[in-house]
Amino acid sequence: MDCPRDDVEMTELTEGEERFLFHCKECGGLWLDAADLNRILLHAGLQTLEGMGGRANPDTDAGECPVDNVGLLAVESQHKRDPLVYETCESCGGIWLESADFADEGTSARTLKAGIVDFFREFSSHRASAGSR
Repeated sequence: MDCPRDDVEMTELTEGEERFLFHCKECGGLWLDAADLNRILLHAGLQTLEGMGGRANPDTDAGECPVDNVGLLAVESQHKRDPLVYETCESCGGIWLESADFADEGTSARTLKAGIVDFFREFSSHRASAGSR
């Protein structure tokens, strides 16, 4: 599968015998299936993606889905200043995360998974703080 940013082949990372995600070694971005992401979130004690809220920003050029080549849709956290953003495919439900959203702690499945959990924990905390104002 090619990276939606660099158009280079991404590396498939596995956890045990199951595919976990695709990682671009060029830009550091991550591609996940929605089901895989929801499993990660639930195991970390977080809500599923659908429960986190966020607002679509169709004006952002988010690139194309590496699975079915349709435009990706940017989803922003509810935080008014510096919202966190991920991109999703409205056709297959895949999720793209930029490398800038993760601490540069390595490229193993374990460290990338921790980065994903941290990103979505922060994304959902923006929702909670936006709702309490």
